[in-house]
Amino acid sequence: MRKKHKEWKARVWAVVMVNPAPLDDTLERVNIGLPSRVLHRLDALARATGETRSGFMARIVLDGRQATA
Repeated sequence: MRKKHKEWKARVWAVVMVNPAPLDDTLERVNIGLPSRVLHRLDALARATGETRSGFMARIVLDGRQATA
């Protein structure tokens, strides 16, 4: 195949094993308890960014940074 495509000459091909668990996007329902003031702050931050509560929390966790509005 590389002989047919000269532009592939400098390319390296590899096969790797990938653990699919970290890539799993199956939705999980969670039940957490938060003080009212924290929940109001969470909702205000989510609303300020135009996101749902769940979407906001997921983004903050995946981004790995603090939320500010």
